[in-house]
Amino acid sequence: MTNTVFKETQRFRQVWIWIILLGTTAVTLIGIFNSVISSDSTLSIILPLMILALVILLFLSMKLEIRIDSHSLSYSFFPLIKKRLYSFNEIQSLQLIKFNPLWKYGGWGIRYNFDHWAYNVGGNMGILVTTKRNRFLLGTQKPNEAQRAINRFNEAKQNNHAG
Repeated sequence: MTNTVFKETQRFRQVWIWIILLGTTAVTLIGIFNSVISSDSTLSIILPLMILALVILLFLSMKLEIRIDSHSLSYSFFPLIKKRLYSFNEIQSLQLIKFNPLWKYGGWGIRYNFDHWAYNVGGNMGILVTTKRNRFLLGTQKPNEAQRAINRFNEAKQNNHAG
């Protein structure tokens, strides 16, 4: 069994996100209440409630999971992206970087900046992964632990090339 070098699970728990979602919910409920008073159709009441419930459930269920063990890196962004696994042979480099999520990617979540994908739940630190075929960024809330895992990866990569 492989030993885990780094493991992190992140969720959208930022207060500002939930203020926006709850504010939207309040505005929608006020609109629905007004629809009920003016006797609009049932569809105009149920549809917004269903959409709002689905968005809230999506935010409650979304989680970014990152795992680095002695042989591979894997991540998933449940429920949107299933587990993706990269062996260390496929990875050319891992690098801990600081970035501006709004400027570089237009925010948090699953983003593309015309160069590479970013999977970020919050913060401004990430692991930039370069493989033989592509690059992507995995946001991290544990930069010190991530850096230790990157150092171990670099040591293993160097030892494999030296031997």
